[in-house]
Formats: sequence, structure tokens, C-alpha cells
Amino acid sequence: MNRTILVENLSDPVSRFDLISRYCRDRLVLDIGCVSHNIENTTKDNWLHEQIKNVASFCLGVDLLEREVKALQLEGYNAICADVNQPIDIEDRFDVIVVGNLIEHLSNFDGLLMNVGRLVKPDGCVLISTANPFYSEQYFYSAFKNDILINPEHTCWIDPVALDQLVRRHGFSTQSVYWIKEKWALSEVICNGPRKSFDILTGRWISNSQPSTIEKGLASLLKVVFRFISKKKFNAVLDRCGSEFKLEEILYIRFMNFLFSIYWHLYGFLIVKSPINNYELYMSVIKREHKDTIVNKQKTQDVANNGIAGK
Repeated sequence: MNRTILVENLSDPVSRFDLISRYCRDRLVLDIGCVSHNIENTTKDNWLHEQIKNVASFCLGVDLLEREVKALQLEGYNAICADVNQPIDIEDRFDVIVVGNLIEHLSNFDGLLMNVGRLVKPDGCVLISTANPFYSEQYFYSAFKNDILINPEHTCWIDPVALDQLVRRHGFSTQSVYWIKEKWALSEVICNGPRKSFDILTGRWISNSQPSTIEKGLASLLKVVFRFISKKKFNAVLDRCGSEFKLEEILYIRFMNFLFSIYWHLYGFLIVKSPINNYELYMSVIKREHKDTIVNKQKTQDVANNGIAGK
């Protein structure tokens, strides 16, 4: 892979939604893995499939989750249930195929990439987004907690260079690599542990034990302060939490996250890192390698091999 492609956009991170708008607007788009884990996520503002649907001239979603796909169909979405590891029963060809944060869930890649190769138009492109294995917050979570926090359905990490090698084996190559603005911060999940666990699929906190006396006292104090500062906002948050106990718990977690964020900001000045460590996600734009390109590469390789053999 040309290393220029790897680093050329490092200083200019973009939103996934801006990229979707740029590549999918007025195009025929296939969105593989459209549900994004569960039906709850389809109601959130950051649901990628809705963003694609809003800009594409036509959008078809594919997902393995049958119940969720049926629910989307009832709401008027173009969606089918299919396993990307098997040939997908679609006759159409698409200008753009989006594989958003899906490839890291698979146990093999041949089925996906063979489907992609059959369904994308000759001059179309494929957008593949996945987690950046070198994201510094991910590493330091492990360093501080002696633990690994990832989606429990993930099977692998794939960096842009490895992804390029993978797609080349199926007749594609990487045209661009974009680094994504949206990311989680270490301070948001630092309280994750045996007593309070963060559900990465829903973004919710789950209590696994009763709070200590110190936690109860601090949480009660935070609740009083919050109510004093803004009673209107307090009532709105209380309605979302459903109970004062849950509100106190959330206030305590956010306060501890805030304290850690101050420490983490100061500690960050001591850390040696490069721009590639700043981003949780990246998106690779891949396109089919045309036959003349493949032939020219083969001729170049043959010349190089003959030169070596002649020495």
C-alpha cells in the first residue's frame, strides 16, 4: 500500500456522515449491515443507514438480523435479510457499497468480498469503516484497567494496510483512507468495571452491586447541587433516568469521569504519540483494479524478478 494514502488525510479528520454525503449523494447504494447491532440504534440520530437513505437516489439495506429487518420493512425501508458470508440474492449493481463497522464482526472475509465484487459496478466504490487498532485511548484503557473494552461481537482488528492487502486478493485496491472525527474518550468509560459496567452496544451503564456509603453521600450531594443550579434541566434528566436512584448513579459516574478527564488532560502532555493514534475509526475507499492496471503491475513485477534472477 502506498504510505502516502495512509497519511494524507491524518490532519483533516472528517465525520462519517460527511463522507456518506460526499460519496452516496444521488447514487445507487447498498448498505451492508444496515441495522447497526439492534433495533434501538435505528432510532438514534447517528444511525448510518438513515443518513445514507436521506442522500442516495436509491438505498437498499442488508442485515442478518431477521426480526430487525422485518421491523424496518414495516416502516417503509428497503431492506432484506441475508448472510453476507453467502451469495446475496440481488441482481442489481450499485454505484456505492457501504460496509460500515461490519468487517470486524466476521469470522472470514471471502463471502463479503465476493458479494462486494459481484454487486458493485465496474467504476463503483466500496466504503469500509472499522476500528483503528492504534487508537491511543484504547491502549491506555488496557494500561489503566488491565482489561480490554471492545464490542463483544468483534472477532478481529484490521488496520488500513492489512485491509488493503485483504481487498487486493479480491481484485480491489485502496484509493483513499479517511480518519473519522467521531470517537469515544477514555474519560467516558473509565468507571467501567465489576461494580459498574458500560454496555458498549447501547451506551448505558449497568449497576452490578450496591453503591458504597461514600458513593451514596457524594451522589446525593451532586443531586442537590444539580437541582439548585438548574431545576428545569434537573427535572428533564430525572424524567429520562426514571428514578432518583438512577439519576444519582449517573451523576456520580459523570463526576468521576470529569475528574479523570482533568487528570488525563494533564497526563497527556507526557505521552509520545502520532496523529495516527488520535482516531478511533477510519474509512477506506476501495475500487476495483482494472485489467490494464493488473497487467502493468505484473509486467513490472516480472521485470523486477528477471533482474534479480540475472544477478
